[in-house]
Amino acid sequence: MRKKRIFFIAVLLTLAVTVWGCVTQSPGEEQQPKLTMHVIDVGQGDSILLQAGGSVVLIDAAEKSKAATITDYLKHLNISVIDLFISTHPHADHIGGAVEVLKNFAVKRIIDSGKSHTSQTYLEYLKYIDDKDIPFEVVDFQQIELSPDVTLRVIGPIKEYSSLNDSSVIANVSFGVQTILLTGDMEHAAEEDLAAVADVSATILKVGHHGSRTSSTADFLALVQPQVALISVGEGNTYGHPTEEALGRLTDLGATIYRTDIHGTIKLTFDGKGYAESTEKGQGK
Repeated sequence: MRKKRIFFIAVLLTLAVTVWGCVTQSPGEEQQPKLTMHVIDVGQGDSILLQAGGSVVLIDAAEKSKAATITDYLKHLNISVIDLFISTHPHADHIGGAVEVLKNFAVKRIIDSGKSHTSQTYLEYLKYIDDKDIPFEVVDFQQIELSPDVTLRVIGPIKEYSSLNDSSVIANVSFGVQTILLTGDMEHAAEEDLAAVADVSATILKVGHHGSRTSSTADFLALVQPQVALISVGEGNTYGHPTEEALGRLTDLGATIYRTDIHGTIKLTFDGKGYAESTEKGQGK
């Protein structure tokens, strides 16, 4: 009788441990995204947020008039610290809101294209960084571990250009079998140079220069082979972005196209095996 009672208690303890294991290590935990990309709707400009593990990366800060859009979006996500801010190049639609972002968040590190510009916007940005002694470095080829599974690699520009657009900081972010290619406003000259020396293949492409006809050439896209193309662009902009030429080349590849002027803010979540897309205003095409 005593042996039976001991056996019964042992069985109960085993079941309790099993149930506890199910509670503390639910199958859903392994499905949670470990990398999230947000293409924030900032009109005719760029601002992209990456979250990987505990790391927060912000790439560009749009026009000054859109600074509140960016800061509000990050605060809504309970972000108070930006581990890395990348300024791809000093055009106002990429750097205009940077000072306001720097005022609202503790920024640990800045990577800048190093391309000089005489605009008041860019000079104010540099002055604020200097006044606050924020760690600042000019772009160099490097690898940054955002988490044990997510790596950001700076792969361009590979040489100096007279064009601010071609001088954009280029990076890719890899997680499992997925890669994101971030192109700033890179145009055809820099695309050709980069493709000659680097692997530009990517699952997700942040389309260069808001979908201008001088970016996203057929040869470049043939090497990238993106499944998803993300275009940050303002509704009814005077530049005609994105152009029919660029859209046609992306469509010919079979890429799903998302545009902030049509879809609003675009969010992609990655779990290392796949990804899911969601937007404010509907599906891509």
